[in-house]
Amino acid sequence: MRMSASEKREALFLKLGAKGVSPERLAYLRRIVADGASPEIIKRLRTDMQQTMSVQDIADLFGISRQGVYHHIAGEAEQLDQPDRVRIQVVRPFAVESRHQKCTLYNNLTSHIKYMISGPESLSERRARVLVQWWKTLSPRYVLVYDPAETSTALARCGGWRLDDREESDGDLIVRPHGEPTEEQRRVLSWRRIEEALKRDRAQS
Repeated sequence: MRMSASEKREALFLKLGAKGVSPERLAYLRRIVADGASPEIIKRLRTDMQQTMSVQDIADLFGISRQGVYHHIAGEAEQLDQPDRVRIQVVRPFAVESRHQKCTLYNNLTSHIKYMISGPESLSERRARVLVQWWKTLSPRYVLVYDPAETSTALARCGGWRLDDREESDGDLIVRPHGEPTEEQRRVLSWRRIEEALKRDRAQS
């Protein structure tokens, strides 16, 4: 029999207690449930209780879906579960300095990787719409290049990014990796995958 929202919540409290979460912290969680889910509260939980509460745990706490949690955190990579962050980091084909991670382009590329490795349901509806619009601004004539020496441009106000003419060695990648791309990077960062996703989006519109 499927558990009700309140039963899932009580089961969560038992699990957290077994993990060593203090009675005071559990009392705090019970209090914030009454206030309902909000971006501020969920982001605070993802920061303060990253080691003890997963996205699914937060969903069970508030009686919402995982998608609802991702909607509140707006797809921000640092708010994802550890396995998601690790896999995204592995697929990202270059190490990006923190000052360049503030660019919208970086967030869009992160959303792209997450979409391709975990499916469209892994993004909030808002983030998915933003990603689709970003895909439509890209051109197969160019590839994205990460260069820390690059200054602020219309492409990336915080600098670090530019567009280069596509070369034969780029294949159908949307970015030019720092080094030989892995098979997974070739699969996730390909134009063909974007074209397939846009085709599905048009069919559903």
